[in-house]
Amino acid sequence: MATNSALANVGDRLRAGREQRGLTLDQLSELSGLSKAHLSRLESGERQPSIAALLDLSSALGLRMSELLGEDPGGTPLSLHAPDETRHDAGGLSIAPCSGYAGSRALEALRVTVEPNREPAAPARHRGEEWLYVLSGTLELEYADQLYELRAGMSAHFDADRPHRLNARKRPAEILLVAAEETTDLRAIHR
Repeated sequence: MATNSALANVGDRLRAGREQRGLTLDQLSELSGLSKAHLSRLESGERQPSIAALLDLSSALGLRMSELLGEDPGGTPLSLHAPDETRHDAGGLSIAPCSGYAGSRALEALRVTVEPNREPAAPARHRGEEWLYVLSGTLELEYADQLYELRAGMSAHFDADRPHRLNARKRPAEILLVAAEETTDLRAIHR
């Protein structure tokens, strides 16, 4: 039940951000690369937003992903994040923001738990780069039609414009994921 409430709140914040910028669903669809129907389902809380979709939408709306997840955007240019930060569940991923001072727009850092054998999502693609570090477990990174197995202590840094997705097999994999936007075009990132 708490997950449904959290998802509805993301939808409400998404709609508010779109309306505050005077955008229609069609316009946001063009800016984010997500279909109008998908956006409508996200706003209504019928669909769970993926990390990729949240990154796309936050970039298109000029918001931090953590703002869409409910974090207060006000404050000083410093942010501190506790290990027990509130997590949001979406598509077999448990996500906790661990970056985001007021005015920061260049990168997003997240603690992500990838549940084993989660329902496979379509591979993500976005402008910019991703860096991830495996804290525990074994992560399967599918990147550009190749499968890579990363154990605890390993990291990967890649061009996120190529198709990529995450999975875990026998037990959850806990990772630190950093997504950085392309500096020449801050309009769109991840889906």
